[in-house]
Amino acid sequence: MRVLSVSSCIAALSSAALVGLTAGGCSSSAAASSPGAAGSAQPSATAPKAMGTAPSTAPSATGLAAKLLAPADLPAGWGIDAAATNPTMQTDCPLLNTSIWNAPLTDHAEADLNGGLAGPFLVEQIAAGDAAQVTKSWAALVNGLSKCTTYTHGGANGSSTFSIVRTGLPAYGDSSYSFTLSIQISTGIKGNGYIVAARNGNTVAVIYIVALTPVDKTFVETTMGKAVTKSRT
Repeated sequence: MRVLSVSSCIAALSSAALVGLTAGGCSSSAAASSPGAAGSAQPSATAPKAMGTAPSTAPSATGLAAKLLAPADLPAGWGIDAAATNPTMQTDCPLLNTSIWNAPLTDHAEADLNGGLAGPFLVEQIAAGDAAQVTKSWAALVNGLSKCTTYTHGGANGSSTFSIVRTGLPAYGDSSYSFTLSIQISTGIKGNGYIVAARNGNTVAVIYIVALTPVDKTFVETTMGKAVTKSRT
């Protein structure tokens, strides 16, 4: 998954193969997306273009990318992150190392969105295949969840420690697991949020919502449900 970059001036979350966090830098990752239903209210400000946020009126996506959340699915002020970094995370936790579960699947797509200069930040990664491939992928993800506790990633500008704990969000799709996520950066900045991993039809999805301040749980529940429902193939 792409990197979550946080510095004293800005925070940005992105994804490609894992969720990572490094100290320093103010860029975040691109997203393929399509419009959908309106989201729950969540206060936010539109991020400036210097942050790497593309206009919310992106061209309509096709294929699996059309199953991703888009700014139109979220409250006003959300946009698409436009820049990208992608460090390797050496961890056996499939919530941080997406290659563990998406390798059996043949089609992949991701969305990286933010709700303003200080967040929240949303990362969605989905992958699809036939029934046998999805069963294999989901088993790999579920079997690795016991290894998702604490992980420290070292970057060029410092280190980031991820703490993951099971939590009680609603059930999503055909099967799902929900977690809280805490990210402590060596510079002293801290992020927090939620992760949902879900199987729905012939798709496996992992969705992250992170912010520098507490995230409204109602917004999280609504948005996670919308993402999983939309991801179904």
